[in-house]
Amino acid sequence: MSPGFGAQSPEFGVRRFVLPMGLCVLLLCATACTLTPEGPDEPGNIVDQKQELVGRINDSPTDLEAHADLLRLQIRDGDLEGAEATVSHALKHNGADFRAHMLAAQYHRWQADLISAERSLFTARDLAPNRLEPRVALSGLYHQCYLEEAELEQRRIALELAEPALREEFTLDLAYALSQLGRDEQAEALARPMIADQQARADNRGKAHSLLAEIALRKGDGATAIAQLAAAIKLRPKEAGLIQFAARLVTAVEEPAALSTVFDDTLATQDVLEARWAALFGKWMLSVRAGDGAAAKWLERLEAIAPGHPDILTRQYQVAKLDPRSDREAEVLRKQLEESDFGVPDSPTTLPALLMLWRAEDALRIGAPDTALEQLAQLEARETGLPGLRVLRTIALFKAREDERCLGAIDAWLAESKEPDQLLQGMRWWIMLRTGRGKEVLVEVEGETQPTNATMWIQAVARFHVYRGTSRPKDG
Repeated sequence: MSPGFGAQSPEFGVRRFVLPMGLCVLLLCATACTLTPEGPDEPGNIVDQKQELVGRINDSPTDLEAHADLLRLQIRDGDLEGAEATVSHALKHNGADFRAHMLAAQYHRWQADLISAERSLFTARDLAPNRLEPRVALSGLYHQCYLEEAELEQRRIALELAEPALREEFTLDLAYALSQLGRDEQAEALARPMIADQQARADNRGKAHSLLAEIALRKGDGATAIAQLAAAIKLRPKEAGLIQFAARLVTAVEEPAALSTVFDDTLATQDVLEARWAALFGKWMLSVRAGDGAAAKWLERLEAIAPGHPDILTRQYQVAKLDPRSDREAEVLRKQLEESDFGVPDSPTTLPALLMLWRAEDALRIGAPDTALEQLAQLEARETGLPGLRVLRTIALFKAREDERCLGAIDAWLAESKEPDQLLQGMRWWIMLRTGRGKEVLVEVEGETQPTNATMWIQAVARFHVYRGTSRPKDG
């Protein structure tokens, strides 16, 4: 044991990067380095977890589980000195164990040192070439940094290495990654055999149906999207996210009536609050679209579950604005929205125009940006005075990977703006990164006079891109 290990570290006023640590935590769990969640402190019985873990490490320097738990707490508390000591100690006493190098990668990612994080993961990979964990961690790092081909390569290798019991999950991981990068045909080729395999796990078949629903929606095939989603819900009835997807699908497809049965079944069988809310929201949207007079009933039930929910307030306000008889209600809702963090939404002047706006919004939420762009083009011709359409269109172009069109729109907008817009500038830099223009991004970001956490992270990613472009590290 190195002298002084485990000494109390003061809180340092260093600038911290708040980065997602979930992937590394899961990987450590998979390799017996379980990170136990911290329980609530009880008055009169407060246990210093860090000191307890230091004691375990002192007794057993090869206890990587204790090192992982301690590092998690130090990262949580921003304890830079303590985290450095924990990683150094883990490497000193466990240098031949790939998990120690994955701990080092976790620390480096926390500090936004992506170059060192990749090097640590390469060492872990080389120490354990047949283990999945380094490959999954590398794919997660590359995904976060818009190194898309490198991400896919690691996911393919992980699938090859996966034992039979895990192959379905890694097939789905690769399929979803392909789909997110706009390669729906390849994703569909992986998902279709799984839904036909009656020996596959039900939840994995359900995930495959969910992916096929998204792909069908992007193709403009609403009927197939609904059918695939219904099959997914049948296989994964407790998954509230599927009901939420169905609720947004109501406005995103031309013929949504078949979704009514999905919502009715949910309300009859489910007691999960999120699922019931989504089912009621879907019934409300169906009623507004159909004009069947039942909208008020569904709205009342929605408000009983989640009063003041932003999605309810905004759409209730937009509907009220369409009817002069509801002017008083619209004014009350407008004041509520003004006083909230949500703001007052755009208000189209006709119901067809409002449904177009909802379809664009919801299609964007559930992964169909091309549908959103189609609706926005029609809406811009009908309702020229809606200021929010421009930002929706820009986000849709970004998600549709219409990179040059999106850059042109952003550059034009920034040229008109008197004040810098962080959202637009950040989107612009991410497009440049994913299209191989890391050097340009690095020059621009380094010229920022008032850096933020967001710009410092983009700077770290750009520096990583430039490094990889010049050193050509071995990805395999």
